[in-house]
Amino acid sequence: MEYESMIQSVLDEIDKRITENIETDELARTANYSIYHFRRVFMELTGTPFMNYVTRRKLEYALYDMSQGKRIIDVAMDYGFETHAGFTKAFKKHFGYPPSLYRLHIPAYLPLKATVYNVKLKYGGLIMTPYIIEMTPFTVAGRTNLQKIPNVKRTADIAAFWDEPESDAGELLDNTNKLFPKSKHCEVVMCYDVDDNTGDFIYFVGRGVTHPDDMKNILPEMATYEIKGLYAVFSTPPVSEKFVQTIRETWNSILIEWLPNSEFEYDEARKDFEYHDYRCHGWFFGGKEQIDICIPIRLKKEAKRKARERDIEFWEDEMNLRGQR
Repeated sequence: MEYESMIQSVLDEIDKRITENIETDELARTANYSIYHFRRVFMELTGTPFMNYVTRRKLEYALYDMSQGKRIIDVAMDYGFETHAGFTKAFKKHFGYPPSLYRLHIPAYLPLKATVYNVKLKYGGLIMTPYIIEMTPFTVAGRTNLQKIPNVKRTADIAAFWDEPESDAGELLDNTNKLFPKSKHCEVVMCYDVDDNTGDFIYFVGRGVTHPDDMKNILPEMATYEIKGLYAVFSTPPVSEKFVQTIRETWNSILIEWLPNSEFEYDEARKDFEYHDYRCHGWFFGGKEQIDICIPIRLKKEAKRKARERDIEFWEDEMNLRGQR
């Protein structure tokens, strides 16, 4: 209990001085511990090195400030990052994806109070298990437009956006569905290319074109995108109510809990998307709705290095066994 109380006071002090330069030795002296002992206790109780936590906590607060309209360069300077590029690099290192992705998918709110329990859960509580798949390439065809609507700031809001009369999303999908009668029923929705200064973003809604005969029906004015490569696919829990809230909570778990703690990082060369098939029509499944959230991923450099080392060890052991025969 003594250690927990000490670490909790340290977490509180970090939040109180979040825009200041926080050093390990200073807080270790305040707690009356050597730097070595302080680091060991902090790591044991929170699941992360001290300075790693400080940097990530600064980034969490910085993201909230960005969501309130502050320029990235100003926010970066406020929290001790010397350049826009330095801030982005630190964010990618800690979360595995760029700040713009966070802005699209996570509602803006002040970071929750840090406690020994929830910090440990955040760094060690991998509560979601996606399936990792190399996508069989397929084309999606649909329409895009530029959007800037107060209640649509991220892909998680698209389901609510469909209820807006200004969107015409339902009509677009109906017309699109008629063009591709032989293709598997699936609707793909994306938000991308967010403008950090204006908040504008590209909104895409379309159909998967999976049958060769339907390819010739793609209209010239349609936007097309080929989905391929490695993806982490998360299925939202099937629910009969609060569907939009469930989508938001799933996005939050992916970006705040799973991706930063996994061996993967977001692949910016490709796009994330929501995949809607018959499961999102509740009348087929006892009134419950469900979709997939698909995240383009690649192995982190450290994970690649370890994988290569495992391969080398395997072949060295194999060669030794063969030499003994």
